[in-house]
Amino acid sequence: MITILDQLPENILDVDATELYKFVDNHTLVHLAGQIKRPLFISILQHGDEATGWDAIKILIKQNINKLPRSLYILFGNVQAAKENLRQLEHQPDFNRCWPGIHKQHNDVAMKMSQITEFMANQNPFASVDIHNNTGRNPHYAGINSLKSEFINLASLFSDTIIHFTSPDGIQSGAFAKFCPSVTIECGMSGTADGIEQTLTFLENLIHQSTLESVPGFVEHRQVLNIFSTVKVKPDISIAIAGKETSPVNFVINNDLDYHNFHLLEVGTVFGQLDDESTEMPFIVTDQIGHDITDHYFEKRGKNICTKQKVVPAMITQSIRAIRLDCLCYLMHPAIQY
Repeated sequence: MITILDQLPENILDVDATELYKFVDNHTLVHLAGQIKRPLFISILQHGDEATGWDAIKILIKQNINKLPRSLYILFGNVQAAKENLRQLEHQPDFNRCWPGIHKQHNDVAMKMSQITEFMANQNPFASVDIHNNTGRNPHYAGINSLKSEFINLASLFSDTIIHFTSPDGIQSGAFAKFCPSVTIECGMSGTADGIEQTLTFLENLIHQSTLESVPGFVEHRQVLNIFSTVKVKPDISIAIAGKETSPVNFVINNDLDYHNFHLLEVGTVFGQLDDESTEMPFIVTDQIGHDITDHYFEKRGKNICTKQKVVPAMITQSIRAIRLDCLCYLMHPAIQY
């Protein structure tokens, strides 16, 4: 069911992500042989509007066209959604929630992801990299699903800002963490020059590494933040970003809220305003096992929704579509520090 190519289609390196559908299908896996046979796995465009991975890989391959230092497996994700510059199409599941995890899924995407996972496990990959972008203002950071040293060292090659997370279920890095060091890198807004450059530097460095047991030359004082909860807007609550309301809504989210990403918020920090004091809490906060912990971290003060505890948010977004498809943000606290 999966397509595996032993070379890139002709002229594919000359096109943007929006045109990849002309060359490859969703879930196409391309193997490129390199000097070091043990391959690096790279996943791009699981979300079709996150193009930095493809932008960086094009440059990486062109710069190493005659002598690739390490073999690569490149997985092209949702190229049909990329055509429309959308996270996913209306009829599609989120590709990065369909990988093998705790809960078995039975849709066509999950079946392909399971086959890809099984195939790649047999290739004994050196490492796995899943490349993403954010829709809100965030520093460039790396996410890992294990606190083993190889995972932290892999993440450190990309950024000193590292988060540890064990949910949501069905993500690529979580599936591959069972058989190789894996990381999700978040490269800022899609298409930005600094995100492409940092991703390219990371990949260029990684394909020359002989081991992830130690990574010389990197700072020792690295802090790993742990995602402990998810903030999701309730389906029946209408929302808008302040200054962009086109009609009355239940909850208006502050238009500068994403500036708070990766910053410690003091008690009383306002997330937004309700249309009426009687309106219910607009979102629900759940911990890693699904318990509702909203009342521990947020409260209503008149029409304002405020923090009750000091927290560090991540991935706050200004995209209403992303909020509806995924979440408003995650909450974090320090896990370990070196």
